Amino acid sequence: MARVTIWGDFKANKTDRLSLSGDLTYLLNKSDVNIVNFEAPITCIGIPIRKSGPNISQCADSPEWLERYGFNLVSMANNHAMDFGKEGMNATMMAFQKASVIGCGTWEKAYRLKIVETADGLKVGFLACTHCEFGTLTDATSKDNLGTAWALAPDFEKAIQHGGDCCDFLIVIAHCGVEFLEQPLPEWRERYKRWIELGADAVIASHPHVPQGWEFYHGKPVCYSLGNFCFDRRGKKVVPQNWYNSLCCILDLDKQKEIRMTIRPIVFDAKTRYISDNTSDEFNAYLNRINMVLSKEGDYMDYVNRSVLQLLPHYMNQFSRGGLIHNPFSIGFVKGLAEGLLGRGLLKKEHWLNNLQCESHRWVIQRAVKLKEQR
Repeated sequence: MARVTIWGDFKANKTDRLSLSGDLTYLLNKSDVNIVNFEAPITCIGIPIRKSGPNISQCADSPEWLERYGFNLVSMANNHAMDFGKEGMNATMMAFQKASVIGCGTWEKAYRLKIVETADGLKVGFLACTHCEFGTLTDATSKDNLGTAWALAPDFEKAIQHGGDCCDFLIVIAHCGVEFLEQPLPEWRERYKRWIELGADAVIASHPHVPQGWEFYHGKPVCYSLGNFCFDRRGKKVVPQNWYNSLCCILDLDKQKEIRMTIRPIVFDAKTRYISDNTSDEFNAYLNRINMVLSKEGDYMDYVNRSVLQLLPHYMNQFSRGGLIHNPFSIGFVKGLAEGLLGRGLLKKEHWLNNLQCESHRWVIQRAVKLKEQR
């Protein structure tokens, strides 16, 4: 029997006083592979790239802190991995002395299957990917660059098929979706199930910053978002609901090719900087509710359709903010002008470009526009 634990997004501004409960430490010590998504590069001399959204980094001690607690596999396939360019990515990969880093680097390395042989002789393969944002490797012209593996790349599907053939188990770590939605988009739901059909034994995702539900497809587990394992915020902005609540996905694998999943709720106390089991009745009710919605197609699609229509004005503002839609009365256009006055780039095209290149955003826009046309 082999055990794999998979944790959500990690970004620590400091590791001072940051600690795990004894029970979680014990879980990590007793597992063969412990995986985390390293959400941002370490603070270094790299130059921030031009992009839509913030360029974020985390303290240089984060890799050592994770390794000390037993994390031995790290995914950097996410939308912030290249926030500080090649220098930031290289410095971050080199900062991990014990853990293996997957899902990033050159094209060959980003799409490379990582195989771990467990103590009882099982070969467990791992792949990591993200949806298309700034720094994602998307085509052959990117092969000499550094970046992250793209979820929709043909080479990624080939890697899944290869892993399914040569490993006892194949686990795919995805960083995709729409932030703060309680449910996955249908397109990602279909894509993850396709990966199961191609040979994956589990698909475990993050990125939305809140936990989403999970289900089984052909007996294989699919988790749509683990949420934030530890994600420090800067300033005194309002903290979104469930920002500090997350899930740990525990996979038990045996030689009979059986895979069993246990979901363990986790909570990060930002004041005490203590991470422990989440025993909140409110959070448990939240998980029950979102899984109930996920299991009922009508309720699920009602939620998706309402959500994309609510999000459409935000995306239209992003178009205006980038100067593509010149509506002088829109909030987005005013924000675009304000950014120029602050020296951040007048009407940056990156704002509308990300709506088009990132499939998660594009799918929301397409679905919302079609719904409005049907009314």
